[in-house]
Amino acid sequence: MSVMKNKHIEVFVEYLKLLSRLLEKIEEHVGGDERILHERLSPDMFPLCVQVEIVASFALRSCCPIAGVKVNSYSREVKSFANLRAQLEDTCNSITSLDDKHSNLEAVIEDMAGPVPISMKAEDFLMRFAYPNFYFHLGMVYAIARSRGVPLTKGDFDGLHQYPPGFSFERSGA
Repeated sequence: MSVMKNKHIEVFVEYLKLLSRLLEKIEEHVGGDERILHERLSPDMFPLCVQVEIVASFALRSCCPIAGVKVNSYSREVKSFANLRAQLEDTCNSITSLDDKHSNLEAVIEDMAGPVPISMKAEDFLMRFAYPNFYFHLGMVYAIARSRGVPLTKGDFDGLHQYPPGFSFERSGA
C-alpha cells in the first residue's frame, strides 16, 4: 500500500474502509436482513443507511473542494448492504485519485451545517466541521448496530482496539 501525500485523504479512506468492514459484520450478524438499514436510534434521527451515506458525503465534501474539483455523490437509490459498500468503495477510489492533485488548505469551503450556510478555510472546515460530523455519523452506524445486538467492539470502530472474545470492562474489574 502506497503512502498518501494528503493526510486528510488518508484518514477518510482508512475510516471508510473500516465502515465497509463494519457493514459486512452487521450484514453477517443479521443474516443479510436489510431491515436493519432502516433502523434508527431515535425516531427523529436518520436511519443506519443514511448515516452511512452521510459519512461518505463528508469525505467527498471535504476532499473535493480542497483539490479544486466538483463534489460527486456515489449514493444509490436502492439502499442495500451491497450498494452501501459500493458507495464507500467508489468514494474511496474518488478521493484517493485526488491525492496527486494540489491540496489547497487555504481554500474557502462553503457548505451547509443543516439549514445554515457556513464558509471557512479548508483546514478549519476539516478540523471544526468535517471530521466531527464524519465521526459522529460513523458513530451512529456503530450505535444503531450495537443497539440492535450486533456484537461489535471498539476495534470495529477505530481499527486499533483489540479485545478477546467476550471481554467486558464490567467483568474485568478495570
